[in-house]
Amino acid sequence: MEDTNEKLIGKTILNSKGNTVGKIHTLIKEYDSGRIVSVLVIPSKKLIHNNYSLTKNGEILFPFSSLSAVKDAFIIEELVK
Repeated sequence: MEDTNEKLIGKTILNSKGNTVGKIHTLIKEYDSGRIVSVLVIPSKKLIHNNYSLTKNGEILFPFSSLSAVKDAFIIEELVK
């Protein structure tokens, strides 16, 4: 399972309009179960950052449960600010 999870790193995240949000950089897992709970995404250079809260390192944190896999990418169910 670890290898499968690590294959998610580098996958593209799209918003519901089909625009590229960025690429998965880091998986955040529960300590005991190893279940992925969140992902850190490096934003696309074309992304309007005002729509997202950034970490101090400039990444976007998304709950893993808000992602839906579509072929070789993920769609983010965005929350309205």
